[in-house]
Amino acid sequence: MTAAATALCGCVDTAVEVGARRPSPSAERHKPLSRPGVSPHGASVALASIEGAPDEVLARFRPIFARTAESRDIATAGEAEAAYKLRGYLTAYAGPEGATRLGYVFDVFEHDGRRAQRLSDEVAAKGAGDPWSALGEQELAELAARSADDLAAFLSNTPEALAAAGGESGVTIATATHPAPPAQGGVKPLGFAEAK
Repeated sequence: MTAAATALCGCVDTAVEVGARRPSPSAERHKPLSRPGVSPHGASVALASIEGAPDEVLARFRPIFARTAESRDIATAGEAEAAYKLRGYLTAYAGPEGATRLGYVFDVFEHDGRRAQRLSDEVAAKGAGDPWSALGEQELAELAARSADDLAAFLSNTPEALAAAGGESGVTIATATHPAPPAQGGVKPLGFAEAK
């Protein structure tokens, strides 16, 4: 599983350009850990795009991911107001012995466009043949849960989330370079209206 997840790491940067469904390995997967007692809500996110899968799969995945992310206390704002921007890519391929693997790569970008974090993982799906046709609601829900958990964990460690939580001893918050998250009225539940 780790090797296959590693294979996904370059897909946001390269797969769309070359048309590949399964990109080459480029970096080792890193899973962030949630900061205890800090909600990710203070670091708003704008969903810039999610692609890679057929339209029908994306149409099923988006609302599942939105509900799951909202349940993790992740808030979004428009790209101009959000502290971070999220670009996602889904992939599915036949793994060993014909088992289907469904994976994601989410790149989280800072407000100035620098990539702050790459999140990736995959889940197994039953069935063989066309990998996309093997994906049921259970597999999509598991993928949404893993990606939302990773995103919430990353956001809970950001300067914006720490500032919103009142900081903690030994943590310097003054290094934040992002604009403050919008006032409560400007933050909305994670939706995909802004997705392209």
